[in-house]
Amino acid sequence: MSTPYRLVMTTCDSKDNAKHIAAHLVLNKLAACVNILPQLESIYMWQGEVTQSDEFKLLIKTKSALVNEVIEVIQTEHSYDVPEVQVIEITDGAQQYFNWMEEVLN
Repeated sequence: MSTPYRLVMTTCDSKDNAKHIAAHLVLNKLAACVNILPQLESIYMWQGEVTQSDEFKLLIKTKSALVNEVIEVIQTEHSYDVPEVQVIEITDGAQQYFNWMEEVLN
């Protein structure tokens, strides 16, 4: 089973940037809700070196039809040169929540 809903994830280097992206998406009806998870530590390769940084994780709840626009906002409003963007298909969930998402995003 599949639904027309997606979870888009990204990370930001500051809470301000995370809140800016989240507010932009919600105000423009591109996301029904965005959770900002508190500071986490990331270790990754960047420009040939192991890098460590504190980041904030965004969990963006949206519809599949809006994913490309969500990605465009992330790429435009993000402080990173190469922001993380991962899209997860929502296969099942609470119908009442999906009904709320439809109401908010229409």
